[in-house]
Amino acid sequence: MKIVMQPVKIHIYSQSRSSEGTENIETTAYGRLAEKNNKFYVFYEEDAASGLAGTKTTLKWDHERVIILRSGTVDCRQEFAGGLVCESLYRTPYLTLPMRLTTEYLYVYCRDRVWHIELEYALELDGQAHSRLKLKMEIEEDVKREYEGSTGCCH
Repeated sequence: MKIVMQPVKIHIYSQSRSSEGTENIETTAYGRLAEKNNKFYVFYEEDAASGLAGTKTTLKWDHERVIILRSGTVDCRQEFAGGLVCESLYRTPYLTLPMRLTTEYLYVYCRDRVWHIELEYALELDGQAHSRLKLKMEIEEDVKREYEGSTGCCH
């Protein structure tokens, strides 16, 4: 079975609230979407605007769970599901910190061939409350890029 990799555009909106204030970041990335065993995967490279230049990101999701894997300048694994507490390590070339994520809200849906992933979580780094984050991702077919074949995102 051949897996079709479809070009996609990923809009990412993030809001981080901490004791230092609120920071909003909006970025757009371009990558490729694949589906296998009723799970969806997007592969893309982070840009400087995200603060993660030199990092490759993989998103893996279904309707109940989202996993974000990063490797490169930053290495980490983040897993989100209703009420899930995920403990992992956040690695940079300079330091490694224990990271704990508590999923407070997760909603995944596809409408008009566009995937929407919305999540909210509390982040602890090195055992200290760090911030509360809201993340919205919209993943849509990149109609400007030519490709062979098509996988419909919605089932």
